[in-house]
Amino acid sequence: MNTTKATAALLLAATLTSTIPTEANAGIRRHDRDDSLYLELGAESQFSSVARLQIGTSICSATLISPEWMITAAHCFDGTNNPFTLAFPDSGGFNIVDQVVIHPDWTPGQYTNGGDLALIHLSTPITNINPAQIYQGSNDLGALGYGVGFGRSGTGNSGEIPGTAGFKRAGTNMIDVLGSARGFDESILLMDFDNPLRESDSTYGSAIPTELEYQVAPGDSGGALFVEENGQFYLAGVTSFINSIDGNPDGDYGDMSAYTRLSDYNAWINSVIPAPSALLVLSAGMLTATRRRRAL
Repeated sequence: MNTTKATAALLLAATLTSTIPTEANAGIRRHDRDDSLYLELGAESQFSSVARLQIGTSICSATLISPEWMITAAHCFDGTNNPFTLAFPDSGGFNIVDQVVIHPDWTPGQYTNGGDLALIHLSTPITNINPAQIYQGSNDLGALGYGVGFGRSGTGNSGEIPGTAGFKRAGTNMIDVLGSARGFDESILLMDFDNPLRESDSTYGSAIPTELEYQVAPGDSGGALFVEENGQFYLAGVTSFINSIDGNPDGDYGDMSAYTRLSDYNAWINSVIPAPSALLVLSAGMLTATRRRRAL
Protein backbone atom coordinates (compact mmCIF):
# COMPACT_ATOMS: atom_id res chain seq x y z
CA MET A 1 0.00 0.00 0.00
CA ASN A 2 1.18 3.51 -0.77
CA THR A 3 0.95 5.19 2.63
CA THR A 4 1.84 8.56 1.16
CA LYS A 5 -1.85 8.85 0.31
CA ALA A 6 -2.35 9.73 3.96
CA THR A 7 -0.09 12.79 3.42
CA ALA A 8 0.43 14.62 6.70
CA ALA A 9 -3.16 14.25 7.76
CA LEU A 10 -2.73 11.52 10.41
CA LEU A 11 -2.57 11.84 14.14
CA LEU A 12 -2.28 9.21 16.85
CA ALA A 13 -5.48 9.45 18.81
CA ALA A 14 -3.66 8.52 21.95
CA THR A 15 -0.47 8.85 23.89
CA LEU A 16 0.12 12.59 24.07
CA THR A 17 -0.62 13.42 27.69
CA SER A 18 2.11 13.50 30.32
CA THR A 19 0.00 13.72 33.47
CA ILE A 20 -3.38 12.60 34.76
CA PRO A 21 -5.48 15.74 35.36
CA THR A 22 -7.64 15.99 38.45
CA GLU A 23 -10.69 16.68 36.32
CA ALA A 24 -11.23 16.23 32.61
CA ASN A 25 -13.53 14.97 29.91
CA ALA A 26 -12.93 12.71 26.93
CA GLY A 27 -13.56 12.86 23.19
CA ILE A 28 -14.69 15.82 21.08
CA ARG A 29 -18.37 16.80 20.93
CA ARG A 30 -20.76 18.95 18.96
CA HIS A 31 -20.40 22.61 19.92
CA ASP A 32 -24.17 22.88 20.39
CA ARG A 33 -24.53 19.97 22.84
CA ASP A 34 -23.80 20.04 26.55
CA ASP A 35 -20.80 17.99 27.63
CA SER A 36 -22.80 16.34 30.42
CA LEU A 37 -24.75 14.37 27.80
CA TYR A 38 -21.56 12.70 26.58
CA LEU A 39 -20.35 12.00 30.11
CA GLU A 40 -23.71 10.47 31.01
CA LEU A 41 -23.66 8.22 27.94
CA GLY A 42 -20.12 7.07 28.75
CA ALA A 43 -21.24 6.13 32.26
CA GLU A 44 -24.02 3.82 31.06
CA SER A 45 -23.65 0.16 31.99
CA GLN A 46 -23.29 -1.13 28.43
CA PHE A 47 -19.93 0.67 28.25
CA SER A 48 -18.58 -0.40 31.65
CA SER A 49 -16.09 -2.72 29.93
CA VAL A 50 -14.10 0.30 28.65
CA ALA A 51 -11.19 1.19 30.95
CA ARG A 52 -8.45 3.79 31.16
CA LEU A 53 -5.00 2.43 30.35
CA GLN A 54 -1.94 4.08 31.87
CA ILE A 55 1.32 3.29 30.02
CA GLY A 56 4.12 5.02 31.85
CA THR A 57 3.01 8.67 31.79
CA SER A 58 0.71 8.27 28.78
CA ILE A 59 -3.02 7.58 28.58
CA CYS A 60 -4.78 5.16 26.26
CA SER A 61 -8.10 3.32 26.50
CA ALA A 62 -8.87 -0.40 26.45
CA THR A 63 -11.88 -2.74 26.55
CA LEU A 64 -12.37 -5.84 28.68
CA ILE A 65 -13.21 -8.82 26.45
CA SER A 66 -12.75 -11.59 29.03
CA PRO A 67 -12.11 -11.55 32.79
CA GLU A 68 -8.35 -11.63 32.16
CA TRP A 69 -7.93 -9.91 28.79
CA MET A 70 -8.40 -6.44 27.33
CA ILE A 71 -8.01 -5.23 23.77
CA THR A 72 -6.40 -1.93 22.83
CA ALA A 73 -4.32 -0.32 20.05
CA ALA A 74 -0.84 -1.66 19.26
CA HIS A 75 0.58 1.82 18.76
CA CYS A 76 0.02 2.58 22.44
CA PHE A 77 3.11 0.44 23.10
CA ASP A 78 5.35 1.79 20.34
CA GLY A 79 8.72 2.83 21.74
CA THR A 80 8.07 1.35 25.19
CA ASN A 81 10.88 -1.07 26.05
CA ASN A 82 9.79 -1.63 29.64
CA PRO A 83 6.44 0.09 30.15
CA PHE A 84 4.76 0.21 33.53
CA THR A 85 1.17 -0.38 32.50
CA LEU A 86 -1.96 -0.21 34.64
CA ALA A 87 -5.61 -0.66 33.73
CA PHE A 88 -8.23 1.37 35.61
CA PRO A 89 -11.60 -0.38 35.16
CA ASP A 90 -14.98 0.91 36.32
CA SER A 91 -14.78 -1.50 39.25
CA GLY A 92 -12.36 0.91 40.94
CA GLY A 93 -8.68 0.70 41.77
CA PHE A 94 -6.28 -0.60 39.16
CA ASN A 95 -5.00 -3.83 37.66
CA ILE A 96 -1.43 -4.57 36.57
CA VAL A 97 -0.89 -5.54 32.94
CA ASP A 98 1.57 -8.44 32.93
CA GLN A 99 1.58 -9.36 29.24
CA VAL A 100 1.05 -7.58 25.93
CA VAL A 101 0.45 -9.36 22.62
CA ILE A 102 0.87 -7.20 19.51
CA HIS A 103 -0.82 -8.15 16.25
CA PRO A 104 1.86 -9.49 13.86
CA ASP A 105 0.74 -7.18 11.04
CA TRP A 106 1.41 -4.02 13.03
CA THR A 107 4.35 -1.85 11.94
CA PRO A 108 4.94 1.28 14.05
CA GLY A 109 3.91 4.42 12.25
CA GLN A 110 2.01 2.59 9.49
CA TYR A 111 -1.48 3.39 10.74
CA THR A 112 -3.21 3.13 7.38
CA ASN A 113 -1.96 -0.44 6.84
CA GLY A 114 -4.17 -1.88 9.58
CA GLY A 115 -3.26 -4.36 12.29
CA ASP A 116 -3.28 -1.70 15.03
CA LEU A 117 -4.33 -4.11 17.78
CA ALA A 118 -2.90 -5.41 21.03
CA LEU A 119 -4.26 -7.86 23.57
CA ILE A 120 -3.25 -7.24 27.17
CA HIS A 121 -3.38 -9.77 29.99
CA LEU A 122 -4.34 -8.67 33.49
CA SER A 123 -2.53 -9.99 36.56
CA THR A 124 -5.85 -10.45 38.37
CA PRO A 125 -9.15 -11.36 36.65
CA ILE A 126 -11.95 -8.77 36.76
CA THR A 127 -15.12 -10.55 37.81
CA ASN A 128 -17.51 -7.70 38.62
CA ILE A 129 -17.70 -6.19 35.10
CA ASN A 130 -19.31 -7.88 32.12
CA PRO A 131 -16.77 -8.21 29.26
CA ALA A 132 -17.75 -6.73 25.90
CA GLN A 133 -18.92 -9.17 23.26
CA ILE A 134 -16.96 -8.84 20.03
CA TYR A 135 -19.05 -8.29 16.92
CA GLN A 136 -19.14 -11.32 14.64
CA GLY A 137 -21.37 -9.95 11.89
CA SER A 138 -20.93 -7.84 8.77
CA ASN A 139 -23.55 -5.12 9.21
CA ASP A 140 -21.32 -2.63 11.02
CA LEU A 141 -20.67 -0.58 7.88
CA GLY A 142 -23.44 2.00 7.66
CA ALA A 143 -24.56 1.41 11.24
CA LEU A 144 -24.70 3.88 14.10
CA GLY A 145 -21.48 3.59 16.07
CA TYR A 146 -20.90 4.45 19.72
CA GLY A 147 -17.37 5.66 20.42
CA VAL A 148 -16.10 5.36 24.01
CA GLY A 149 -12.77 6.43 25.47
CA PHE A 150 -10.72 8.56 27.85
CA GLY A 151 -9.26 11.07 25.40
CA ARG A 152 -9.00 14.85 25.40
CA SER A 153 -12.10 17.01 25.28
CA GLY A 154 -13.09 19.86 22.99
CA THR A 155 -15.75 20.77 20.45
CA GLY A 156 -15.97 20.63 16.68
CA ASN A 157 -15.13 24.33 16.59
CA SER A 158 -12.12 24.20 18.91
CA GLY A 159 -10.74 20.75 18.15
CA GLU A 160 -8.97 18.84 20.92
CA ILE A 161 -7.73 20.74 23.96
CA PRO A 162 -4.38 19.64 25.47
CA GLY A 163 -4.33 18.61 29.11
CA THR A 164 -7.92 17.40 29.26
CA ALA A 165 -7.65 13.59 28.97
CA GLY A 166 -8.60 11.07 31.61
CA PHE A 167 -12.39 10.72 32.03
CA LYS A 168 -14.75 8.44 30.13
CA ARG A 169 -17.01 9.92 27.53
CA ALA A 170 -19.13 8.43 24.74
CA GLY A 171 -20.83 9.73 21.62
CA THR A 172 -22.26 8.58 18.33
CA ASN A 173 -21.40 8.75 14.65
CA MET A 174 -22.40 6.89 11.52
CA ILE A 175 -19.86 4.33 10.30
CA ASP A 176 -19.46 5.77 6.82
CA VAL A 177 -16.88 3.83 4.80
CA LEU A 178 -14.05 1.32 4.87
CA GLY A 179 -10.49 2.58 4.80
CA SER A 180 -10.20 1.55 1.16
CA ALA A 181 -12.33 4.59 0.28
CA ARG A 182 -9.26 6.70 1.13
CA GLY A 183 -6.59 4.28 -0.05
CA PHE A 184 -6.16 2.74 3.41
CA ASP A 185 -6.44 -0.90 4.42
CA GLU A 186 -10.03 -2.12 4.16
CA SER A 187 -9.88 -3.38 7.77
CA ILE A 188 -10.22 0.24 8.91
CA LEU A 189 -13.62 1.85 9.60
CA LEU A 190 -13.96 5.59 8.98
CA MET A 191 -16.57 8.12 10.11
CA ASP A 192 -16.44 11.86 9.52
CA PHE A 193 -17.25 14.54 12.11
CA ASP A 194 -20.28 16.31 10.64
CA ASN A 195 -20.87 20.00 11.31
CA PRO A 196 -24.50 20.99 12.02
CA LEU A 197 -23.83 24.43 10.51
CA ARG A 198 -21.80 23.56 7.39
CA GLU A 199 -22.56 20.60 5.12
CA SER A 200 -19.26 21.03 3.25
CA ASP A 201 -17.40 19.58 6.27
CA SER A 202 -18.94 16.20 5.46
CA THR A 203 -16.94 13.89 3.18
CA TYR A 204 -18.90 10.62 3.31
CA GLY A 205 -22.47 9.62 4.03
CA SER A 206 -25.11 12.02 5.29
CA ALA A 207 -24.02 15.55 6.20
CA ILE A 208 -26.52 15.59 9.06
CA PRO A 209 -24.76 14.92 12.39
CA THR A 210 -26.12 12.46 14.91
CA GLU A 211 -27.69 13.81 18.09
CA LEU A 212 -24.43 13.26 20.01
CA GLU A 213 -21.96 13.45 17.12
CA TYR A 214 -18.50 12.45 18.37
CA GLN A 215 -14.88 12.57 17.25
CA VAL A 216 -11.96 10.72 18.86
CA ALA A 217 -9.02 12.63 20.35
CA PRO A 218 -5.60 11.89 21.89
CA GLY A 219 -6.13 9.49 24.82
CA ASP A 220 -8.95 7.61 23.03
CA SER A 221 -6.52 5.27 21.26
CA GLY A 222 -7.38 1.67 21.99
CA GLY A 223 -10.88 2.72 23.01
CA ALA A 224 -14.10 1.18 21.83
CA LEU A 225 -16.50 1.42 18.92
CA PHE A 226 -19.78 -0.34 19.70
CA VAL A 227 -22.72 -1.16 17.48
CA GLU A 228 -26.18 -2.18 18.66
CA GLU A 229 -27.90 -5.17 17.11
CA ASN A 230 -31.16 -6.69 18.37
CA GLY A 231 -30.89 -4.72 21.59
CA GLN A 232 -27.36 -5.93 22.36
CA PHE A 233 -24.20 -3.81 22.20
CA TYR A 234 -21.18 -5.38 20.49
CA LEU A 235 -17.58 -4.25 20.25
CA ALA A 236 -17.01 -3.61 16.54
CA GLY A 237 -13.82 -1.53 16.48
CA VAL A 238 -10.76 -0.28 18.35
CA THR A 239 -9.73 3.38 18.04
CA SER A 240 -6.61 3.83 15.92
CA PHE A 241 -6.05 7.34 14.48
CA ILE A 242 -7.49 10.63 13.23
CA ASN A 243 -7.56 11.38 9.51
CA SER A 244 -7.87 14.99 8.38
CA ILE A 245 -8.96 16.47 5.08
CA ASP A 246 -7.68 19.96 5.89
CA GLY A 247 -4.18 18.77 6.82
CA ASN A 248 -4.60 19.59 10.51
CA PRO A 249 -5.76 16.47 12.40
CA ASP A 250 -6.88 18.24 15.56
CA GLY A 251 -10.33 16.65 15.82
CA ASP A 252 -12.35 19.60 14.54
CA TYR A 253 -15.34 19.36 12.21
CA GLY A 254 -14.52 17.48 9.01
CA ASP A 255 -11.86 15.24 10.58
CA MET A 256 -12.42 11.49 10.66
CA SER A 257 -12.24 8.89 13.40
CA ALA A 258 -10.48 5.70 12.27
CA TYR A 259 -11.09 2.36 13.98
CA THR A 260 -9.62 -1.10 13.43
CA ARG A 261 -12.51 -3.31 12.34
CA LEU A 262 -12.63 -6.32 14.69
CA SER A 263 -14.70 -8.56 12.43
CA ASP A 264 -11.56 -8.86 10.28
CA TYR A 265 -9.49 -10.00 13.27
CA ASN A 266 -11.76 -12.41 15.15
CA ALA A 267 -9.65 -15.44 14.21
CA TRP A 268 -6.49 -13.79 15.57
CA ILE A 269 -8.19 -12.77 18.82
CA ASN A 270 -9.52 -16.30 19.35
CA SER A 271 -6.09 -17.79 18.69
CA VAL A 272 -4.20 -15.46 21.02
CA ILE A 273 -6.26 -15.67 24.17
CA PRO A 274 -5.81 -19.44 24.66
CA ALA A 275 -2.13 -19.42 23.61
CA PRO A 276 -0.58 -15.94 23.44
CA SER A 277 3.04 -17.06 23.69
CA ALA A 278 3.16 -17.92 19.98
CA LEU A 279 2.98 -14.26 18.94
CA LEU A 280 4.77 -11.04 19.77
CA VAL A 281 4.87 -10.91 23.55
CA LEU A 282 5.96 -8.07 25.79
CA SER A 283 6.06 -9.47 29.29
CA ALA A 284 7.94 -8.54 32.47
CA GLY A 285 10.04 -6.06 30.51
CA MET A 286 11.23 -8.60 27.92
CA LEU A 287 10.48 -8.02 24.25
CA THR A 288 10.41 -10.93 21.82
CA ALA A 289 9.77 -9.68 18.29
CA THR A 290 8.43 -11.92 15.54
CA ARG A 291 6.67 -9.84 12.93
CA ARG A 292 5.34 -10.55 9.50
CA ARG A 293 3.52 -8.47 6.93
CA ARG A 294 0.07 -9.43 5.72
CA ALA A 295 -0.39 -9.43 1.98
CA LEU A 296 -2.48 -6.43 0.97
